[in-house]
Amino acid sequence: MALVLQVARIAELLPRLPADAAAWLSPSEQERLVGLRVPARREQYLAGHWLAREQLAALAGGVATAWQLQERRSLPPAVVGHEASLHLSLSHSGDWIAAAVADTALGIDLEQRRPREALHRFEELLLAEGEVAGSLDNDALLQRWVVKEAWIKRDHGSALPEHLAAIRLHHAEPTSADLRLWNAADFHLALATLAAPPWQIQAPGLASSSGWRVVAACGGGSQSSNAAESST
Repeated sequence: MALVLQVARIAELLPRLPADAAAWLSPSEQERLVGLRVPARREQYLAGHWLAREQLAALAGGVATAWQLQERRSLPPAVVGHEASLHLSLSHSGDWIAAAVADTALGIDLEQRRPREALHRFEELLLAEGEVAGSLDNDALLQRWVVKEAWIKRDHGSALPEHLAAIRLHHAEPTSADLRLWNAADFHLALATLAAPPWQIQAPGLASSSGWRVVAACGGGSQSSNAAESST
């Protein structure tokens, strides 16, 4: 097993945290926590960083409190002492938090299902190959957003319009997919990784899944990012 991923409600995670945050947060995490003034944002931060430690323990062993994370500007936390061998991705939305750890690059995105009318302003940037403007409802556009965000996060990029437009999505069978998308009643979850299955995924209420392949615009041509065709 090269990847573990869990989705949980923040309210269900908080009782699992050790009482003294200073006993398990690294100095850089403690500094970040001090800067979070809104109580709900502090709870979100603590829940996510504890869930990340639980996933590290599940994948690589040890106890959750022994794992240390280093905050990085505009990047996911690094795993202290394992910066090159263990990779972490976090995502949160509404009441939910997700954390994943793998032995290779990965990106996850989690979005709570609710109407987001602003997505229609970015419709042209989100459509997959063969889809036309006006053909997708708001929830389908949200799914496209989640998939593209996971891809961007895998490569530590940014969701600038030109980056979203350059990610050309194609429907794919799971065996040839660059990305997987899972749907639950409360959220959508996407994973982009080169880690080969089997994966350990714990997420409540997953009802369906789909695969996506990415062909990223590159200069005058295109470049497939499928794991089977990648030399990295």
